[in-house]
Amino acid sequence: MSKVILSEHPFNLDKSQIEWVNKTIAGMTIEEKIGQLFFPVGFTTKQKELKKMIDKCHIGGMMYRSAKIKKVLKAHRFLQQSSKIPLFLAANLEAGGDGIIEEGTTFGNNMEIGASNDPKQAGILGDVATGEGKMAGCNMAFAPVIDINYNFRNPVTNVRSFSDRAELVAKMGAEYVKSARKNNVAVTIKHFPGDGVDGRDHHLLTTYNKLSKDKWMSTFGKVYTESIKAGARGLMVGHIGLPSYFKQNDPLREVPASLNPVLLNKLLREELGYKGLTMTDATLMTGFGCQGKKKDLVPRAIASGCDMYLFNRNLEEEYGFMMDGYKNGILTEERLLEALTRILGLKASLNLHSKSIDELVPKIVNEQLFLDNQKRRDELSDKAITLVQDKANLLPLRVNKYKKIGVVYYGSPNMMEVIMKNIPGFKGLLIKAFSGLIKKKSHAKMLVEALNKKGFDAFEHSFGDIFTILKENNESLEKWKEKFDLIIVLSKMETASNQTSLQVSYKAMGFDAPWWVKEVPTLLLSVANPYQQYDFSMIDTVINTYTAKESNYPIIVEKLLGESEFKGVSPVSLEFKEIN
Repeated sequence: MSKVILSEHPFNLDKSQIEWVNKTIAGMTIEEKIGQLFFPVGFTTKQKELKKMIDKCHIGGMMYRSAKIKKVLKAHRFLQQSSKIPLFLAANLEAGGDGIIEEGTTFGNNMEIGASNDPKQAGILGDVATGEGKMAGCNMAFAPVIDINYNFRNPVTNVRSFSDRAELVAKMGAEYVKSARKNNVAVTIKHFPGDGVDGRDHHLLTTYNKLSKDKWMSTFGKVYTESIKAGARGLMVGHIGLPSYFKQNDPLREVPASLNPVLLNKLLREELGYKGLTMTDATLMTGFGCQGKKKDLVPRAIASGCDMYLFNRNLEEEYGFMMDGYKNGILTEERLLEALTRILGLKASLNLHSKSIDELVPKIVNEQLFLDNQKRRDELSDKAITLVQDKANLLPLRVNKYKKIGVVYYGSPNMMEVIMKNIPGFKGLLIKAFSGLIKKKSHAKMLVEALNKKGFDAFEHSFGDIFTILKENNESLEKWKEKFDLIIVLSKMETASNQTSLQVSYKAMGFDAPWWVKEVPTLLLSVANPYQQYDFSMIDTVINTYTAKESNYPIIVEKLLGESEFKGVSPVSLEFKEIN
C-alpha cells in the first residue's frame, strides 16, 4: 500500500480526484507505469517524433527550452492531445516567462529580487513567471532556486540565488511558491540538499554541501521548510552530497542526494516533513553519471526515493534500463506505486485530468499581460540596481565633465562563436538557424545608446585581437587618454551550465585589463555576476544590476545622472571570503 496520503498537504485532493488517481493506476499496464517516471527534454517539435515518445515510452512529462510562443503552443497542444494521461509541461521559469517563450518577460534573476530587499518582489516574480508560463501551456515551473550562495566562486548558482542570507532566501522562496500555487502551477524547489557552498558545478562532477549538520539545519533546512509550508508540490534533487549527515565510515556519506535513500527519505521526508513529488535534476549531468553504470543508476534513482527521472541520453534505452530494474527487483512494486501515486496525485492537484485541451494549452495569447509585466519589471529594476561604492566620487555624471565615454566590454563567451568554431561545416546552416541571436543588439551598444540619448558622446571601445592591442599599446599615453573623459567597464559574466568560472578572462596577456584606472576616471558596471569587483578591485566606483536585460539600461543611466536614486541593497557579502 502506498505511503502517500493524497488528501493531505501539499496535494489536498478531494474524493473524486483521489478516485481518478487510483482508478488510473489500476488501469495502467506496467509499460505505462514505467513510462510515467520519465521526464525528457524536448529537443524536437516534430510531431512524428513526439508521438513515438508518447506511444512507445508513455512519458510523464516534458520540458522545453525557450522558443517563439507559436512554436511552443503547437508542440504543447500536440503533446497533450496525444497523451492518454495529461503531461507535466515544464520550463525553467526562474527569471520570468522568458524561460519558455522568447516573447516572455525577463522580470529579473533571483539576486535582483534579493537586492530589492522586498520579499513581495519574489511573489511578483512567481506571478509573472508562472502566469506567462501557463499562457504557453506550462503547468510546472522548474523553479524557484532556493540555493544559498555562500561561495562567491560557485559558477552556476550566483545570480540564480536570492542571497547568501538564509533568512532572506527562505522568505523569497516561499513567496514565489505562494504565487505559483495561486496560478495553479506546480513548482520544483531546487536543488536539494542545496547548492552554493561548493565552488564547482554539479553538471561537471559530483559536488558537496559541506556545512555541518547543525549549520545546514539552521540555513538550508530553514529555507526548505518555509517553501514546504508555503505549499511546494514539487522538489528537484541535485547531484550534491551532504557528508555531515553521515558518520565518517558510512558508505552513503559521499553519495549525492539524487541516489541517496537516507537524504531523500530520512532527512527530506521525515525530518523536514516534505510529502510532495521529487524528481532528479538532469541525469545528463556528470555529477549523476559518474556514480556508476547507467543501467544501474536509472532504476536506482527511483528506488532511492526520487519519483521522476529527469532527461536522458537515449529515452528508449533508459526506459529499457528502468524496466529491467523493475523486473530484477531493484525497483520494487511498492516503490513504483508510491512514485506513481505522487505523479498522478500532483496531476490531479493541478486538475490536469479534468481540463479540456483549450484549458490545458490556451489558444489566445494575452498581449496585455506582457505589457503589465514589463511595468512590474521596470519597478523591480528601479528598486534593485545597487551602488556598491563610489570612492572616486564620480557620481552623479555630468555631460560637461564626462562628455566622451568609452564603454569597454568584458563578457561571457559568445555561444554562436563557440558553435561555429567547433562545427565549421555547418556555419551557413547555423547562421540561418540562429539569425535572431546574431542580429541581437550587444549590451555595449545598448548602454552607448542610452548614454547618448542623455547628451553624451559615448562609444564602444574594443581592444580587438592581440595585434590591435599591441599596436594600441605603442601609442603615447597622452594620445590614448585624449579619446576618453570616462571609461565604463561593462561586465556581463553570466551563469551557464558547464561553465567552470565567472571570473573575467583577457585576450592578450592582460594588456586589455584596466591598467588605465589612474589615468582615466573609470566606473565598473556589472550587469550579471555581483562579485566582479573581485576581478576589478582597482576600480573605485562599482554598480551591480544582477540581470542583463535591455530594459535596464535607460534606468541605469538615470541613476548615473542622479535623476533617480540608487535603492538596491547588496544581497550578498562582497568581502570575498574563501570557503574552506
